[in-house]
Amino acid sequence: MKLKNYITASALVLATFLCGSCDDDEQTVAKAVLASASALNFEAENAPQQIITVYSDAQWVMDELPEWISVTPVTGQGTTEVTVSVTDNLREGTVDNPREATIVFRGNTLASRAEVTVSQDGDKYRDCQEYTVDQLPDLADETVVIVPEALVTAVTTSGCIVSSDTHDTNIFLETTASVNVGDRVYIQGSKDTDSRSLAYVACDDVSILTSGNTVNYPEATDITASLDSYDATSREWLSVTGVLNGSTLTVEDASNSVSIIDAPTSLGLDDLNGHQVTLRGYFDGVEAPVLRLIVAEVDDLGLVEQIYFSDDFEWLQPWAENSGAGQTVENDGTGDAPQIYSAKNADGQTAAEALVLRGYGLEQTPGNAIYLQKNYLKFGKTDYQAGLTLPALTEVPVGTSLKLTFDWAPMVGGTRKFDPVQVIVSVTTNGNTVEMEPIGHSFVDTQDKLEWLHAEVVIDGADITPESLISIKSNDWGSNEDNTGSKVYRRWFIDNIKLMRAE
Repeated sequence: MKLKNYITASALVLATFLCGSCDDDEQTVAKAVLASASALNFEAENAPQQIITVYSDAQWVMDELPEWISVTPVTGQGTTEVTVSVTDNLREGTVDNPREATIVFRGNTLASRAEVTVSQDGDKYRDCQEYTVDQLPDLADETVVIVPEALVTAVTTSGCIVSSDTHDTNIFLETTASVNVGDRVYIQGSKDTDSRSLAYVACDDVSILTSGNTVNYPEATDITASLDSYDATSREWLSVTGVLNGSTLTVEDASNSVSIIDAPTSLGLDDLNGHQVTLRGYFDGVEAPVLRLIVAEVDDLGLVEQIYFSDDFEWLQPWAENSGAGQTVENDGTGDAPQIYSAKNADGQTAAEALVLRGYGLEQTPGNAIYLQKNYLKFGKTDYQAGLTLPALTEVPVGTSLKLTFDWAPMVGGTRKFDPVQVIVSVTTNGNTVEMEPIGHSFVDTQDKLEWLHAEVVIDGADITPESLISIKSNDWGSNEDNTGSKVYRRWFIDNIKLMRAE
């Protein structure tokens, strides 16, 4: 009985000592740990070591490391320079698959952890499985793929479509390789899904195996009558008939239009402006009010209207996607709208620079107030007005009677009040400016939903020469709180500009 009491007493003393020791240790372990980098990448072989800095308010230690990563030192406090190195990524003397691990600099809580992802290059195709085109859409994103053979059935300036032998499955290849319809190709890349939920392959290599193969397209699904309601979850083979306007096909009585995506010059679309055509191609998603189509074939059904200029602004897609531009009209007044001077494409070019290179004049007072949408433009802000001057009319014969059409909408604010904006078309020739009748709207505050309006303006009373410039701007130009006594709201949007010969 006494022995049991002695043991119990000893245990209590030991527990008290250990608890006290734990408290002392915890006071020396960091509660805050930060690293100067969150990711490090190393080459597959002979990779130089890299140094990062770890900051802490007390001592940190390393979690267990994978055998291919070395860290020195493995503990520290305050400001510590840490060296990270890796072994060569080899298997049986040749480069192995890429590898990745997370190293952790740890304090005494889950919150006091600095994680750094360490990746090392490798040959991602070393153990890669081969797939057929039919298998690609169902693969998980980022799956590395090899397709030993596929038939090219359409080409764009940013890639191509390949199809299965039965044409049941069609997939887009994102590639800079120069290929033609009828080529059979070998593919290496990674499967992914685009913003329209359609599968594609980001390619590292597309090699031509044979050329000049016959492409036997199946019968296309005609969506001319169902354009406004059509949608799909895969790249279906479609046909549609309408009037070609640049890279846009307009279908009579349809609210939506067809946007031809990255068409190569070999399709000859530039010579078919204003023609009735039938397009056949692959579905590339819907971004209302536009259905996207990768076109493979065009049938010319004859001239319908003489178009001198058109722009649907779909070419602004890279700038819109890269800058997160929204669709304010389609979302009833809500949407991000970066300035065209800050919105850039992947190459760093601003949307403003791209517009000027296309011949546009950027009209705004008293300062910058033109914004990017997906894929159209927004003008003006409080006490600022803005608009556009179209590229010069070098292709228009002297004295031609013209009709200008475009889609536009006023801005609606958070209080559901529509800006009382009017749009004015003017023609300037040799310093003489003639304004057309203002175009207004009849939206009712707090009741109506924002939507596009279609405008048609016959240009009367102005002499048209190659020097003539057509501008589209808001009313009350130069008005602001200082000169009117109240804030001035003249914000608006424009899309689908077309200039043609009047009947």
